Amino acid sequence: MLLLILPGSAIAELDIHDAWIKNLPPAVPVRAGYMTIHNTRANAVSIIVIRSAAFTSVEIHRTIAEDGMMRMEPVPTLVIEPDSSVQLEPGGLHLMMMNPAEPTKPGDVLQIVIELDDGSTQSLNMTVKK
Repeated sequence: MLLLILPGSAIAELDIHDAWIKNLPPAVPVRAGYMTIHNTRANAVSIIVIRSAAFTSVEIHRTIAEDGMMRMEPVPTLVIEPDSSVQLEPGGLHLMMMNPAEPTKPGDVLQIVIELDDGSTQSLNMTVKK
């Protein structure tokens, strides 16, 4: 009966593993977040917004090597194909988490919310690590 009430997108969630945040000194205004995201749905999904009460803003960024320099650029939409995984990791795609509401320390667990292009959301906890 529940399957008749809820749309398919509300039932299937992304499978997210190893979600963690790199701790930095309180004077540093950004943190980086990492995880593995697996799309278990039969269709591609697009992450369009990531938010957290623990930070003023959270964006997906990509690290790019250009002319011998490393730089980061925002990724406005992250598309994950059906039955595929995307790795957010140091030196590649990652979350750029700006201006923590409170200083972070290893062991803290902070919640983020992922919003998909179909309007569905998924909350997850990320552990702060050294």
